Amino acid sequence: MKKKRKWIIAVIIVLIVALGSVYSIPKLRVSLFVHSYHELIEDGLAAGNGVPADDAVLFGYDYVNSWEGTHPMTEFVIMSYGNTYYGCYYSPDDVPLAFQNADVEVTQDGHDYWEWEAEGDNHGSTSKIMEQWYFFKASF
Repeated sequence: MKKKRKWIIAVIIVLIVALGSVYSIPKLRVSLFVHSYHELIEDGLAAGNGVPADDAVLFGYDYVNSWEGTHPMTEFVIMSYGNTYYGCYYSPDDVPLAFQNADVEVTQDGHDYWEWEAEGDNHGSTSKIMEQWYFFKASF
């Protein structure tokens, strides 16, 4: 019986560590969010209903904003550490964009990875998660 109890405790510890990793590693957490909710969000946007604000806790985002421009985007800030923000955005035109759709040049730096710089020390990067969805990191 003691062996069984030790195995159960070990499995619980492994699960807690795994969940903690997903929660604390920005790209993993954001990718999980996108893969879990992209259809629901896309359907809401296509129907003109927007993103269900009441589900913020369920969805795991702190802020959602829509930004107009040559290529519109709907952006989700999932987490932040200090002056660095992490999240994702839905780009219906499937175009990589800067944080908050800022009017700055986005330069490709590898396959499905782009960087941008703005005034001062403002900079960031974006990478493709799946069709029409991108991960972002923005620092100020």
